[in-house]
Amino acid sequence: MKKHWMAGCLVLLLLFMLTGCGTPVANEGARGKDWAYTVVPQRDCPEDFKKELEQKKINRFQMTYDDGEYLYIAVGYGEQETGGFSIKVQGLYEKGDSLCIETSLVGPEEDTVVKNKASYPYIVVKTEKTEKTVEFLQ
Repeated sequence: MKKHWMAGCLVLLLLFMLTGCGTPVANEGARGKDWAYTVVPQRDCPEDFKKELEQKKINRFQMTYDDGEYLYIAVGYGEQETGGFSIKVQGLYEKGDSLCIETSLVGPEEDTVVKNKASYPYIVVKTEKTEKTVEFLQ
């Protein structure tokens, strides 16, 4: 009886260890190398890019602009009913052959006084020029 009990415990222990110790695939779902970037105000964007931003800001958009020296990445969340919104960059990082940018829209807090006028939140970041494909994650 004692041998069966110990054998049963050993089997359970092995099953527990095997199910909890799977070997993950290398870099599966992992973020790659972080990239340096600067958030750029609209006034400091290249003129051609500024015009495109103004045309697209009413709807959600994702776009890039290469001025020959830098890569500009813009993400817009379209028309919002009020002011008080901002965009947070969760990260800009390399993942394989892609440069990934993660952003999120941050709404006004409940106790914040906001203008009851439509707003068009978007963000522009500037980084080093690259041949990588930009992937937008929101």
